[in-house]
Amino acid sequence: MMSSFVGNEQGYCPSCRCRTAVVLDRATGDTICTECALVLEERYIDETSEWRTFSDAGTGEDHDDPNRVGGRTDPFLGYAQLGTVIATAKRQMNAGANAGTSLPQVHINVGSGQDNTLVDSFHAISDMADRLGLVATVRDRAKELFKNLEEANKLCPRGRKREAAYAACLHVACLNEGKPRTLKELASVSHVGKDGRKEIGKVVKIIKELLGEQAGQAMAADYMTRFGSQLGMDRPELLAAKEAARRLEMNLDVRRSPQSIVAAIIYMVLQRTGADKSVRDVSTATGVAEATIKETCKELTKHTELLFSS
Repeated sequence: MMSSFVGNEQGYCPSCRCRTAVVLDRATGDTICTECALVLEERYIDETSEWRTFSDAGTGEDHDDPNRVGGRTDPFLGYAQLGTVIATAKRQMNAGANAGTSLPQVHINVGSGQDNTLVDSFHAISDMADRLGLVATVRDRAKELFKNLEEANKLCPRGRKREAAYAACLHVACLNEGKPRTLKELASVSHVGKDGRKEIGKVVKIIKELLGEQAGQAMAADYMTRFGSQLGMDRPELLAAKEAARRLEMNLDVRRSPQSIVAAIIYMVLQRTGADKSVRDVSTATGVAEATIKETCKELTKHTELLFSS
């Protein structure tokens, strides 16, 4: 009869008043001191995997995890997330498995083709969101927008236009959540080609027109903390830049994009504080061309007293 006691680990025993060898009684879940038989812990919960592997390859780290518990459910999917796929013999042979013990060629998948396509699209959106450091609320809002577009049958089924749709949904979701990202940033994490920003912009218009989506308006101050942090600005510098952006939006009508305005204000603040940052450094951090920053600074210089007076 196989013993129910396993392990030979060290633990502190209050009765022996020292560290002693302890064993786990699998039948009762008790951790017991091997010196005095005192029960140190009751009803131990084994948090390791419940499965056992009987293949020739053993149970090393290189082996696939055969767990039977999937990830969290996605509220934007139907049954695709519950699908089950049994590997075919061909797949197992390609993976190096023993063909003599391979499973029959069976493929089971619960869910429609549309749901399966959405799974791939949602994975792509999640990947882009992770690369941009976006929070879950933005990611989930982008998924919802994309699903609505799919149901309206207004998207190209594959290729760069689909990538542009992912980015556009994220763009609108970011605006709605008050965490805007520039089209250039979104294009950098998608495969949309050199005209990516134009393609993303087109889909953004479709989202607004087709779905009646009211995307928020990005303000210069929304970009300030993120861009300023990338340039190593300290708290007083960031506060001065935010205050300048607030005064500009309240008192001036500058026909420049929010990104251009924030880049110019950051550069002006850095110059006023004597920071060792060039216009090229600001351009790299913000994604705004050096010439645009200089031109915007030239426009704002005449309003220096308004923007920076204490």
